[in-house]
Amino acid sequence: MIASAAIALSGALAQGNRVAAAASNLANQRSTGALPAADGTLPAGKTAAYQPLATTTVAQAGGGVVTGYRPVTPSVLPEYDPSAAEANAQGFVAAPNIDSGRELLTLTSASAAYKTSLAVLKTTDEMAREALNLTA
Repeated sequence: MIASAAIALSGALAQGNRVAAAASNLANQRSTGALPAADGTLPAGKTAAYQPLATTTVAQAGGGVVTGYRPVTPSVLPEYDPSAAEANAQGFVAAPNIDSGRELLTLTSASAAYKTSLAVLKTTDEMAREALNLTA
């Protein structure tokens, strides 16, 4: 029963990381920065756009998962905004490559998976309590 609790806990933590990445992306989706040059460098004195994040979940030997963050590629898309301070000579800025619909879907699916992990933890706790009651 201890293994099932550890596996469920790792799943819950993984979903928390997915929520954190999606929430950060949604919060920063309208931020812009300077459009990088073809070689990836920024013009002097200009700021970079927000770097969107995605999560990668890897199954562990013996059960459970580990989640890490990775940058979304391409990280920015050109957006026409000639009035922006960071706009280049053609009027383009770098906007984070964030798909709002995908991020909302991530939040929804992560919430459901989190609830499932918590249900497994609750069931494991109940089973452990019953086992202790049987031996008492």
